Amino acid sequence: MINIARNTANEVAVTLTEYGTATYYLFELKSDTTEGVQYCVAQDTSAFPNRFNKFEITEVGPGTPTPTAGEVKLGNDGQWRYYIYANSSSSNLDPTGLTLLEQGIVKVIGTPATSEVYTGGNQTYTVYGE
Repeated sequence: MINIARNTANEVAVTLTEYGTATYYLFELKSDTTEGVQYCVAQDTSAFPNRFNKFEITEVGPGTPTPTAGEVKLGNDGQWRYYIYANSSSSNLDPTGLTLLEQGIVKVIGTPATSEVYTGGNQTYTVYGE
């Protein structure tokens, strides 16, 4: 299982080399709650890629413009599914035709979204019978 904290850089370690290697890796993240899908391209930063692969994935807030390499914008906390593909491009966000290397579960945690508080309306009350 991978844990991703909101609004921070997260180190993600997985073992992909046994299934294949690539210059870039495409992360497909699918929410179990909303079934929304987000994509992220990252490079392996591991000093020992034959033993494990390490990636830095940054979850960026909803107000951030289009995420760049290694960044992903996840809409809700909770459980997500991840799929990691071997990718030859730093900009390809389409898994069609790519080799699936690993899949599993992601737990997204962090500050919950702000909730709206109703502050308007009538502040004067009319009481009948007095």
